[in-house]
Amino acid sequence: MTPARLYGHHQPLHRQVLEACQGWTIAVCSTNAQVEVISTLLLEQALVSHAIAELLAQLPGDCRQLLLIADDNLPDGGADQLLEQLRCQPGIERVRGLVYLPRAVATTRLQQLWMRGADALLSLESGGSGLGLQAVLDLIAGRPCIDPAFDRRLRRGEHHPRGQLSTAERELLLALARGRSSAEIAALRQVRCDTVRRQRSHLYRKAGVADQRGLLAWALEQGLLRPPDLIAPQR
Repeated sequence: MTPARLYGHHQPLHRQVLEACQGWTIAVCSTNAQVEVISTLLLEQALVSHAIAELLAQLPGDCRQLLLIADDNLPDGGADQLLEQLRCQPGIERVRGLVYLPRAVATTRLQQLWMRGADALLSLESGGSGLGLQAVLDLIAGRPCIDPAFDRRLRRGEHHPRGQLSTAERELLLALARGRSSAEIAALRQVRCDTVRRQRSHLYRKAGVADQRGLLAWALEQGLLRPPDLIAPQR
């Protein structure tokens, strides 16, 4: 599908995406021409880069919410490494990552990306189907998204633990792992402190644990956290 036909075919969905992305910084980091064309055509305001270091240098100082669209073939690292670095950037409170992959990608790599922080995994072959736009809407709303073909492969491998938590729950889990208190998390999210406490209690019930220490131990066992995530950021 040509760029002009792609735009026209998905114009109503495109308008929804533009409205939903208000207040978000959109970044495209890819060496794949197809990913770059699709992303910049439908998200005209996107920052475009071709390497991790290039994107980090471009980030505006007032970036608070970041939506990343990337491939996994960057010259200075994979998509999981890029997401990890973005989530450690000072001032950025929320990062959502959409990663495009060839349909023939190894299942082990799918598992790694899903475990290490990608919120959406789409095949390059689905690029003109509108699935990418729908994935952006889902991510802005806090819902993970995965290409049906990838989802079937992960489920066959019985390696889908990240599906147990929503994106918002994973962000809360990471904040707790980094030593944030309920009050600090509430201030960052601009919600009431008791709202964060209720969300924490819900996480405890979902994990079947009684306290935060048990929650973090469970998350490490499930692959939802890695040991470096437990290092508290400097205040």
